[in-house]
Amino acid sequence: MSVKRGDIIEVRIHDLASSGNGVARLDDGMAVFVTGAIPGSRVKASVQKVKKRFAEAILAEVVEYSPDAAKPKCPHFPECGGCLLQHMDPAAQLACKQDWVSAALERIGGLSGFEVRDPIASPSPWQYRNKMEFVFGTEDGRTNLGLRSRVDGSVMDVPDCMICSEKTGEIYRAACDAVPRLGRMAYNPKTGKGYLRRLVIRHHQSGVMVHLITATAKDHGPAEKLGKLLTEGFPEITSFVHSTRKNRRDLAFGERIVQVIGDDSVVETLPLTGVDVRYRISPNAFFQPNTATAAKMYDAVRDAAGLTGSETVMDLYCGTGGLALALADKADRVLGFELAPESVKDAMDNAALNGLKNCEFHAGSLDQGLGNMGDLPAPDVVVTDPPRSGMHETIVRAILDLSPRTVVAVSCDPATLARDLGRLSSGYVLESVRTVDQFPHTAHVEAVAVLRRK
Repeated sequence: MSVKRGDIIEVRIHDLASSGNGVARLDDGMAVFVTGAIPGSRVKASVQKVKKRFAEAILAEVVEYSPDAAKPKCPHFPECGGCLLQHMDPAAQLACKQDWVSAALERIGGLSGFEVRDPIASPSPWQYRNKMEFVFGTEDGRTNLGLRSRVDGSVMDVPDCMICSEKTGEIYRAACDAVPRLGRMAYNPKTGKGYLRRLVIRHHQSGVMVHLITATAKDHGPAEKLGKLLTEGFPEITSFVHSTRKNRRDLAFGERIVQVIGDDSVVETLPLTGVDVRYRISPNAFFQPNTATAAKMYDAVRDAAGLTGSETVMDLYCGTGGLALALADKADRVLGFELAPESVKDAMDNAALNGLKNCEFHAGSLDQGLGNMGDLPAPDVVVTDPPRSGMHETIVRAILDLSPRTVVAVSCDPATLARDLGRLSSGYVLESVRTVDQFPHTAHVEAVAVLRRK
């Protein structure tokens, strides 16, 4: 069966790609990726692109619903780009994500014989995010605030988002009402013109932080006005931060903090088995966006590390101390390494916040390996939680040289995880892997892999 752009085809969806698109097969074996379709359904799809080995299509009509179909709870689905899979049962979503991880380890990493442990589901698939990154845009000539549309990339209003907390939603709606009163336009990264860039809302145990990111400007009056409006209206806001960003790249990251109302950070507590660990979170700091699931994932790492209290643990890509602090009560010594000096400072502050005296943290680029970090003790356990791009090859070689008995690898990208574990296979055996659903209704997934030295 040959297809061309514009054809309407009827197909059975048999799989879900890691992009979140349904996968069908034509009679000649060609794969068709159908946006909006889920496994078990029969659909009519409009073909958008045809390549040599696959085609891309969008859902036109559901002929037969999947047994895993679910009614989307959010009124902004499917246009909003924040969620892809609200029309699929959360348990079925997690099963597909587990398949993605296992398949990547086998196909990309060339690994086999490992145990696939029961996945960790999010305790709630709704209102689970402790951090939302809203973007300013222009809609019908007016400045608005929201999330980007999956259809055309424009900024759409999302007053009833179902994955953020109720309080975050209330503050977001108040910010939307205040935008016209600020008298400033949204920033356009293509032209470099405009003022308002991002509004980040963090809802944590100690309170709410609102972080306004704007372009550089001499007049900070609009930011001060928004800060005053929001902090007066919501006593839960314990921190309002205004920072500026000159780089045109559209990231929710401020380069220079120019104004703070209230505290300069918020605090979150992860209730781990046998110990509660507190984290002070600064405006640009990374923290797992699903607090309840993060606690379960950190417990899985603690279990995998198999610590008895006498070990030296090395945490690579330690950030603000996430995994290092979660392991410290079970280790003799913990060493953390991270590129950003501000993250290392946060990690040291967090160690002090928890009364931990067996932790030390070092700043420096890990891309050149660990040779520039001075004399290092031989670690018993190494844990890694790198960015989506995975571990630099020099770090993989450094782990092989250090030869710890156990490596626990946390990853948010199955493909780069598989690549890195394949590189480690000369000295290690992959014992087990566990999928973690940090992000229900999205195509994102975390995994915890445990390797033992050969």
